[in-house]
Formats: sequence, structure tokens, C-alpha cells
Amino acid sequence: MKRLLLAATAAIATAVVALPGTASAATSAAAAPSCEFTRTVCLWDAADYAGNRFTVSSLNPDVAACVDLAWHGWGNGRAKSGTNTGTRPAKLYTGTDCTGTSYQLSPQGQYPSISFAANSILVY
Repeated sequence: MKRLLLAATAAIATAVVALPGTASAATSAAAAPSCEFTRTVCLWDAADYAGNRFTVSSLNPDVAACVDLAWHGWGNGRAKSGTNTGTRPAKLYTGTDCTGTSYQLSPQGQYPSISFAANSILVY
């Protein structure tokens, strides 16, 4: 698993930080998140899918990729809401190398409030 994660991190992870304003602060908890990508985890830095958006996925859906959220400026619990449009679970981790305590984001799951101090994410 460790070798797989290292290879995936080096070769296949993609992460995109959306520009401010991609999600409205006025979005209600009942509103669906704006994550128009397939096989992607979208994270927002405010509850209810508001604020700035960060998107991440693996280029190869058969290989897990560990992405260091802290390196991208999204560590220490910046992710406050999220959605997983993929068909496999994603996991947030407290460590920057997908280690430590984890928090699972189920496939097709929507999370209007995340109170987990994530520093990395494992995606497919």
C-alpha cells in the first residue's frame, strides 16, 4: 500500500484550486454542492459548500493517489464541507502522507459540514 501511494502521489494526482466566488456564501444547507466534475472530490473552505473550492482526483481511477492538502494550502482543517462524485470512497487524513486518523467520504456522498482537521486526502 505504501509503495502504491508513493507512486500514485508522484505520477497521477491532480489538484485544482478554484478561484474565489465559485461557491456562494448564501448557499443553504439544503442546496446541492456545485461540483460538476465526475470522479472528483470537491472541498470548500466554508460549511454548506460556500467559499473557495478545491478539487482533487486521481488521473487513473484504478490507482489511489495521496494528495498533501497542507502543501496546497488546504491543511489544518481548512476543508469545511465537501462532496465525492466518485464511485469509490475517498479518505481525509490527519497526517500529510495519508496516515493518522481518517475520515471517509462515501461515493456520491455530500458533506455540508466537516469538522475534521485534514492534512491529506486519498482519492481514486
